[in-house]
Amino acid sequence: MSADPAPAPKTEWVPQALLLAVGAAFFLFGARGFYLRGQFGWSDAVACALGLIPAGLFLLLSSYVFQHAKLVIVLPALFAVVTVRAYPAFGVALGLALAGIVGSALWNDRQDRRNPPPPISPDPPVSSSEEQS
Repeated sequence: MSADPAPAPKTEWVPQALLLAVGAAFFLFGARGFYLRGQFGWSDAVACALGLIPAGLFLLLSSYVFQHAKLVIVLPALFAVVTVRAYPAFGVALGLALAGIVGSALWNDRQDRRNPPPPISPDPPVSSSEEQS
């Protein structure tokens, strides 16, 4: 048995790159909606910021659906496309939420590699004098 610690798990880049690309597409689609409308004011910025809450809840629900019923993910995906088309603020918020999720996963992976947890040591043997007390 080797005394070398196990190497840190490598980051799965393909799913994260795919999520980042989808997030960028939602963000750009929402920004395009604001561009075509011809205005972007403080109320729109606040709507984008407040839209992060329902976007995060939507991603949580979509993740749950994807984990338990892969074929039904079509319905939340269709809902996302229709909602992003109708409300550009939701598209921007959804893109930022996806980018935040990927960024958080990358940051946590980086921190885990820089500061690995200490190895778990076996319990020391108990002496007979400690057993009696």
